[in-house]
Amino acid sequence: MNRNPVVPFILILLMGVGLIFFMSAQAANHEKEDAEGGEGGAKTEQKFDAAAFAKDNCTSCHGQNLEGAMGPKLAGNTKKPEEMKKIIREGKGAMPAHDESVIADKDLDTLVKYLKEAK
Repeated sequence: MNRNPVVPFILILLMGVGLIFFMSAQAANHEKEDAEGGEGGAKTEQKFDAAAFAKDNCTSCHGQNLEGAMGPKLAGNTKKPEEMKKIIREGKGAMPAHDESVIADKDLDTLVKYLKEAK
């Protein structure tokens, strides 16, 4: 019997390629489910964390406890909420503007409320 060594190699290659396609299809299906909010299909909205946002975006200029540093005091600020929102959106002096790609309007309300209540 004369066996051809190429045949097993081709079979293993075909199985490998098939496995790659199968795994890619599975991954694409999981990404689609994640985008839709899981297997139930209901989208879950992430809750905005004002404290984390302030820590990541405000404390470098306004102090670790928002007590004021290079920038003015934010904790317990006496400015009106609408004025604070305008400054956050448009910037003022060295304060950079933060558009909706940085913080959504509904989250901006939550942030301003957090800053007003911070001690």
